[in-house]
Amino acid sequence: MAAVLLVAGCSTPTVAGSASSPDRQAILEVIRQGMVAERTSFVPATPVCPGPVSAAVRDQLLNQIPIRLGVYFTSPQLAKEISLANAVVTDPKGGPACVYAAGVDWVRLNTVSTSGGSAVAAGQLRAWSRVAQWQSSGPKMAEPHNTLDVNFNLRQIGGKWLISHYDWAFAPGSEP
Repeated sequence: MAAVLLVAGCSTPTVAGSASSPDRQAILEVIRQGMVAERTSFVPATPVCPGPVSAAVRDQLLNQIPIRLGVYFTSPQLAKEISLANAVVTDPKGGPACVYAAGVDWVRLNTVSTSGGSAVAAGQLRAWSRVAQWQSSGPKMAEPHNTLDVNFNLRQIGGKWLISHYDWAFAPGSEP
C-alpha cells in the first residue's frame, strides 16, 4: 500500500489537451532559443561602445534580424520582434553599441497544451544581458539577470513549432 501511495504521489496528472512529450520538448526548445535570438538579434559581433554603430554594421544587423528571428517566431509576434529589434539598431542615441551579450539561463514551463496545430505554454524564464554604460573612464559593465513570468501561443508550421504571441511580466522580486 505504501509503495502504491509513493508512486501515485510522484506521478503527474494528465491534463486534457496536454502536450505529448516530443511536442513539449520541441516547444520548450523553440521558446528557449527564440528568447535568446530575441535578445541577441541586434547585438553587434564586436561591441563598439560608446558607439555610434557604423552604417555597415547597422545594415548587416538590419539584414540579419528577420532571418534570425524567423527561425523561432511567426506573425504576429515575428513582425513585432523585427520592429523592436530594428528600433534598437536604428536608435540615434547609440542603439546596440554598448550591448555586449545576452541570453537565457533557463526556461521552466509549468503548463504546455496542444490542440491540433496550436499550443499554449506558461511558466518562467531567467533572462540576462551584458551591457555597458559609457563613462569618461570607459565602459561601466552591468549584467542583470531577471526572472520573467511568461505566456506563449505557438503554431505548428511545416512540422515545426513557432511562437506566434507571447507576453511577460517581471516575476515578483525580479524587477530591475
